[in-house]
Amino acid sequence: MVRGLRVWTWCVAATLAAATGASAMYTPNPAGRWAPDRFFLAGDFDYVTSKDLDPAGEIKDRAGLFVRPAYSIAPNLLVYGRLGFSDAKHLDTGFAGGFGIQGAYVLPNAPEWAIGGAFDFMYWDTSADYVEYQITPAVSYNIPQQPRLTPYAGLMFDFLGSDFDEDKPIGLVFGTNFDASSRLRIDAQFRVVSETGFMVSAGYMF
Repeated sequence: MVRGLRVWTWCVAATLAAATGASAMYTPNPAGRWAPDRFFLAGDFDYVTSKDLDPAGEIKDRAGLFVRPAYSIAPNLLVYGRLGFSDAKHLDTGFAGGFGIQGAYVLPNAPEWAIGGAFDFMYWDTSADYVEYQITPAVSYNIPQQPRLTPYAGLMFDFLGSDFDEDKPIGLVFGTNFDASSRLRIDAQFRVVSETGFMVSAGYMF
């Protein structure tokens, strides 16, 4: 556990030291389930066709690639960082990163269901400099007949800490994670209303 905490601390410190701007990056399965005291390393690809902003209009065709180190500090409670870069139409490619926390509560009388959520702080160093905070409450269902599959759905609440405001600050998120093995987790996610986009992710549990 001590070694895992040291790795996590280093990753967060590197993220904070390098970041100056912002863009949206999202947590796979905000109501996900995690074994305690484990280190998780994932790669994320995120794409947004359009995101409405006021007064800047729209951010279109934003794509990002990220490495996401994470550590489960308790059962179903995960802290994570994110390091990578992002690009969009009419905006410069730049460093992007963030950090956050995600947790879930498994219902004692219906253990296939979990209620949870995530808090994300996200940033992107580009020509349109801004910072974004996101809160994502969600519910997930671990399918009894297919225990490796856990679909989820929830809401997204965006808050921009800059001169920009979102035209639609509330959106919907839904997707599923698939545990291909006891150590390999794959996630697919879609987002609508406040923006139109998707994310795919694959990670390994150490």
